[in-house]
Amino acid sequence: MLLLAVMIASAALYFSFAGSDETVYQAIKVAKGDSLWSLAEDYQELHKMDQIEFIKWVQDENNLITTKIVPGEELTIPVPAVTSDSSLQLADGE
Repeated sequence: MLLLAVMIASAALYFSFAGSDETVYQAIKVAKGDSLWSLAEDYQELHKMDQIEFIKWVQDENNLITTKIVPGEELTIPVPAVTSDSSLQLADGE
């Protein structure tokens, strides 16, 4: 009986802390003068890819047939998105 209780408690803890491992990536709007190469360079401190890998990832993720991008186009890039958790509360309850 004790073993069953420990197993149930363990399962509950596992599922309460097991979130989605899927990374949410940043969406950007292409500006005038941007290219996939310039984006790879601009964001090089925030990803661990070389330029060719970055460009290929962006093409695949955004279903781009060519490397041409146009101002106003929205692209997902391989940089983790910065999210804010509005469900957090301060210690005093505010």
